[in-house]
Amino acid sequence: MPKMYKILRLYNPKELELKLKEIEGKYGKEAYAQARKFAQIVFEENNPEVIEDIILKTKQYGEKKVKKAFGIAAQKNPDNPKRVYSYVVGIMENLNSLLQ
Repeated sequence: MPKMYKILRLYNPKELELKLKEIEGKYGKEAYAQARKFAQIVFEENNPEVIEDIILKTKQYGEKKVKKAFGIAAQKNPDNPKRVYSYVVGIMENLNSLLQ
């Protein structure tokens, strides 16, 4: 089997910290902490865009659906290619369409 590697962008740690604090200030400590916890499941806890999107998806779909979607992703092995944020978003969208 060939190995797959993901190339990560270089970042400035101070700039990242500022972005994360900005999100925390904008949405509140509780929403930020919850989103960061969910982002950790898909290894995106230091990605401000994903954290902010999780907060917005929680407002859009509700906390119950978001929690269920991340619960499904958390059951996957850490090396499973489905343990990514885009997969979780797809689960949320499917849950939303099924329950409407």
